[in-house]
Amino acid sequence: MDAPPSNGSLGAYYSCLTEACGFSAKKGEHWKVMGLAAYGKPDQEIMARLRRTFAVEGMALREVESTSRILADFAARRKPNDPPEAAADLALSGQLVFCEWAQQMLSAFQRHTGMKKLVLGGGTALNSSWNGSVVERTGFDELYLPPAPADDGNAVGAALLAYRQDNPGARFGHGHFTPYLGSEVSIETIRRSVDLGALVPIRTSESTAIKTARLLAEGKIVAWVQGRAEFGPRALGNRSILADPRDPKMKDKINARVKFREKYRPFAPSILAEHGPAFFDNYQETPYMERALRFKPEVRRLVPAVVHEDGTGRLQTVKKAWNPRYHELISAFYALTKIPIILNTSLNVMGKPIIHSAEDAIALFYTSGVDVLVIDDYIFQKPASTAA
Repeated sequence: MDAPPSNGSLGAYYSCLTEACGFSAKKGEHWKVMGLAAYGKPDQEIMARLRRTFAVEGMALREVESTSRILADFAARRKPNDPPEAAADLALSGQLVFCEWAQQMLSAFQRHTGMKKLVLGGGTALNSSWNGSVVERTGFDELYLPPAPADDGNAVGAALLAYRQDNPGARFGHGHFTPYLGSEVSIETIRRSVDLGALVPIRTSESTAIKTARLLAEGKIVAWVQGRAEFGPRALGNRSILADPRDPKMKDKINARVKFREKYRPFAPSILAEHGPAFFDNYQETPYMERALRFKPEVRRLVPAVVHEDGTGRLQTVKKAWNPRYHELISAFYALTKIPIILNTSLNVMGKPIIHSAEDAIALFYTSGVDVLVIDDYIFQKPASTAA
């Protein structure tokens, strides 16, 4: 194992767990543990040994026994040719123990402060499986998670703190924090490609949203690019691969044709805000795709491509005020299908960064199984799959 000692840190503990499951903590593969955990069963031996490593003392976590050594023992049981799925029980057991410790500390914090609103930051705030249960289990009424709670977001927080120290009278406005702070794709490059005949756009009298919604409803996989890129680890409708969540084979189709990634990793549902309570138990607004909630049993058959093995979905709440074009697209899809949800995953293939240029978008379009590329109001479709 190549993970740091846990030293009373939940983040370091999860890095050890990531390594023990056969993934790389240095590459940031902690999220693979969360995805894999849904396929496992609780192992009481593993959980009992892990519980002995830390002692929760009020709001603090004290290491009693070396977590890294114990998890290294479990890792040693893996055979060299074991598939990742062989570690599913370890992933779930380690995740459950993580949740127990986090619940105890946050519950103690809530009792100590009496406060009802909670903000979480740091790498462990990316544990969407746990985040979805915080409000139910800890006594808080509301949970806020920033779009980038790990080191990237912490750097912004440090800059804001320094600004306030230099400008003590400064006041920041309240309201939704936009995550769309990144680079823009050059439309001039797209226009030049069209003028030279390298790209041929679809001619349609319909709006971009309506035409794209029709293509999605026909089963097409769409690369969707608009505005500025997202800040943080989630694709939130500006650099996204989109698809119809109604198709039970869509998840496997995207993995095989576009993402080329492991089957145990789920895809996210982007949902119109007003329909959230109809689809999720104990619904909470989730603007940055930062928590997983449980789908209501009666609706799971409607959107099988975005329901994870454990019945959850790491959702993105979409409002017109937050992302007008993306909201318009999902609304158009809802008008056609009566389903207010679109499958959303990041616009990249496994191991590559999310696209940030027109050239990258075009390359992904022609070198993967994406059927349609939408960049602002340009819609391109591969000749082999041209719609009537």
